[in-house]
Amino acid sequence: MITTGEMQISGMLTMTVLSVMLVICAPGRSTRRISFAKARWMMAGGTGLIALQFLLQHAFGFRQMGVTQAVCCNLLFFTPSSLLCSMSILYMQRQGKVSWKEWLIGSSIYALSAGILIGTAVLDGVPFREESMALRIAEYVSSVLYVVMQTYIFSMQYKAYMRLETAVDEYYDRSRRDLFGWMGLSMKTMALMVFLVPLVIFMQGAPLVLFSISFFFIISYSTISLYTYGVSKDVERVEESIKEEGIVKSEKLATADESNEDSAAAANFSLFTIHSTLNRWIENGHYREHNLTLSIVARQMGVPQKQLQEWLRQSEYKKLAGLVSSLRIKEAQRVLIEHRDWSVESVADYCGFNDRKYFHQVFQQYTGTTPAKFQQNN
Repeated sequence: MITTGEMQISGMLTMTVLSVMLVICAPGRSTRRISFAKARWMMAGGTGLIALQFLLQHAFGFRQMGVTQAVCCNLLFFTPSSLLCSMSILYMQRQGKVSWKEWLIGSSIYALSAGILIGTAVLDGVPFREESMALRIAEYVSSVLYVVMQTYIFSMQYKAYMRLETAVDEYYDRSRRDLFGWMGLSMKTMALMVFLVPLVIFMQGAPLVLFSISFFFIISYSTISLYTYGVSKDVERVEESIKEEGIVKSEKLATADESNEDSAAAANFSLFTIHSTLNRWIENGHYREHNLTLSIVARQMGVPQKQLQEWLRQSEYKKLAGLVSSLRIKEAQRVLIEHRDWSVESVADYCGFNDRKYFHQVFQQYTGTTPAKFQQNN
C-alpha cells in the first residue's frame, strides 16, 4: 500500500515536471499562438499550485494532523488550480476569447470559498492542529462552492466544444475529431472529478489513494494533450475551420436576426446556380481529391463559401462531409464492379479516402456491407 508521504512526494514531483514542461519546452512556438501562450501559463500555474499543495501537506503533516486540516489545505490550493486548468482549456477552445466577467465570476467564487475557510480558521478560537466543527462545516460549504465554480466553467466549455465540433464537422470532408478529441475527454474526466473531489477529500486510506492516482493520470493527460495540441499543426487546422464561423468572437448564441440574414443571403444566391456549379464540380471529379475543405470546394465551384455552407445545411447532406462521402461511395461502388483487379486500398485512394480503415467505415455506413462483400455480390 502506498503511504501518504509517498503519494504526496509522487504528486509533487509529477506536477512539478508538468509545470516545467509547459514553461520551458514551448516558448518559441507559443509566441506565434497567443491563445496557447496564455493557456500554457494557466495550466502551468494550475499544476504548480497542486505541487505546492503537496509540498505543504508533506512538510507540515496536515494529513497526519487530521482530515479537517488536510481538507482545508486541499481546498485552498485545489480550487484555484482547477480554475486555472479549466480556464486554460476554455482559452484554447475560444482562441483566447474569455471575458473579464467570466474570470471575475470564477475568481469571486474562489475568493468567497477561501475567505470562509481562512476566516473560520482564524476566528473560531480552536488551534489549527485540533479538530474544529466550525472549520469542518466551512469546508463543506467551500466544497459546494467548488462544485458551483466548476459547473459554471464546464457549461462554458461544453458550449464552446459543441460549436467547435460543428464548425470542424462542416468544414472538412471527413470527421476530424482527431484534431480536438482530447478536449472532450479532458472535459468529461475533469467534470467527473469535480463531483468526486468534495466526497473523496474527506476520506482516508484506499479510496483517497485510488482517487489520487486517477487524478494524476487525468491532469497529466490534459496537460500533455494541451501541450502537444498547442505546438502541433492541429491548432491551425481548427482555427482555419472556425474562422468563417466567427465563433472566436463570442460564445453568445447567434441571434435570430443573424440567422434570418444568413438565410436571406443564401436565398439570394440562386439555388439553380448552386446546383449547376455543383454538377460541373462533380463531372470534373473534384470530389475525389484528398483533404478537401469547405473553402477549397467553394473556390473550385466559384461560389461564396458562406452560401455554399448554408446550402449544404439546408440540403440532405447537411455538411461537406455528407456530400463528399456520398459521392465517393457511389464512385467506389462503380470502381469495385468495373475494376475487380484493384485492391481495396487502390479503390479507397482513387475515390479520395486517406486510409483503408476510414473507407471501410464510411462504405459500411452507406451500404450496410463491406467493400469486399459488395464486390462479391455484384
